[in-house]
Amino acid sequence: MTQSFLLYAPKLIFDFLLDVIYFLPWWYSKGLVSILKKTWNSIIEKENDLAIFVWIKNIHKPLVGDYNWQGIAKSILLRIGQIILRSAVLIFWIFFSIIKVLLYTILPILVIWQIFYQLYFIFF
Repeated sequence: MTQSFLLYAPKLIFDFLLDVIYFLPWWYSKGLVSILKKTWNSIIEKENDLAIFVWIKNIHKPLVGDYNWQGIAKSILLRIGQIILRSAVLIFWIFFSIIKVLLYTILPILVIWQIFYQLYFIFF
């Protein structure tokens, strides 16, 4: 047991130090690209779920085949309301996604700053 520990300890320490050094470049390169792709796909999926463009495309068609002017007027008003509400939900989702990406980019900087801030008060 001690033989295997002494044999693999330098490799484990080297891998750990390499991971610590490579963390920030990975976070702001591959990690950020991954988060941006996932966020973009999330926004596209939310738009597909809300189907805003389907509501816009069919705005002039009556809902239940009622082709008199009252049915068309009710249909247009209902669809305009749906488009407004669904657009508000999509805007909120985009805003939430942007906040999430900004927090992802700021988090390591805040953590490192807090570590140095705490170490400063410990030693000085």
